[in-house]
Amino acid sequence: MSNNRPRPPTKAQKPKASTATASPKRSASSQRFAERQAAKEHAAREARRARTRTYGILVIALVVVIIGVLVIVKLAGGGGSGSGSGSTVDVPSPPAGTPIPATTLEKLMSVPVSTLVAAPTNGILTTPQSINNPALTAAGKAEMLFIGAEFCPHCAAERWPLYIALSKFGTFTPNPGRIHSANLEGDVPTLTFYGTTYTSPYFTFTPVEVYTNKPAGNGYTPLQTPTRSQLALWQSTNGGAFPFVDFGGKVALASAQYSYGPLQNLPFEAVAAQVGNNSTVIGSDIDASAAQLISTICGSLTHDQPSNVCSAVHSG
Repeated sequence: MSNNRPRPPTKAQKPKASTATASPKRSASSQRFAERQAAKEHAAREARRARTRTYGILVIALVVVIIGVLVIVKLAGGGGSGSGSGSTVDVPSPPAGTPIPATTLEKLMSVPVSTLVAAPTNGILTTPQSINNPALTAAGKAEMLFIGAEFCPHCAAERWPLYIALSKFGTFTPNPGRIHSANLEGDVPTLTFYGTTYTSPYFTFTPVEVYTNKPAGNGYTPLQTPTRSQLALWQSTNGGAFPFVDFGGKVALASAQYSYGPLQNLPFEAVAAQVGNNSTVIGSDIDASAAQLISTICGSLTHDQPSNVCSAVHSG
């Protein structure tokens, strides 16, 4: 009789464990590995970004340092405005300037009125205008008030014809010194009336230089403070702009008569050499401006005296 009872499986025949029970374990392990890899990659990217930011900051800082050094060199005289002897120095001028050779001053004072009157006027931008202010006087005479600033290039240009015109009516003691407008404001060679005394039998000349040409913060170092009455007159007549000239309360010049552009970065002597030469732009502009100032002084301050000066300017 056959035996149909099933035999127990042998050891080798035992069913294998189902793969379904091992798969979740491998899946979780793979997920953790992927997360660790992603975290490493993220950290690497952040490190690269941090290095990039650091390099960018260092580059910007280096550029700022370089620019700062260049500015310091410029202000300290490392970037001179001219080459050769006689060039305007690229540092702040002393308020009273440096001495001007006597021969140069003599040349400026001795330009004939006829030469000044003959100068072409096509470069003139502003002329003295009549005003209706109370009479301006000082020391028992009509007063000519000048308000300027040594940093101001427009003032620098205007002092040339002012000195020429004033020399026809009186004398300075001591003589004006040589300065230049601020380097950042055009670097224009000029004279300064600061520290001088002007003597004339006809009128009183009062110069007020409000600032030097030495930078200080966002402006320039103060030099002279206008009186309350001068400040009120200055503000009401031209809004406090530089330069300002009042001729006895009758006439006022509210800005420079001609453009300072051609004078920029030139040595003082190069400008002085062109005064009296009406064939050059600089010479003709200064000469024509001086002729207008002389005519204004004669008409508003001196009653056409001295006659040789005033008749010469009126007949031109």
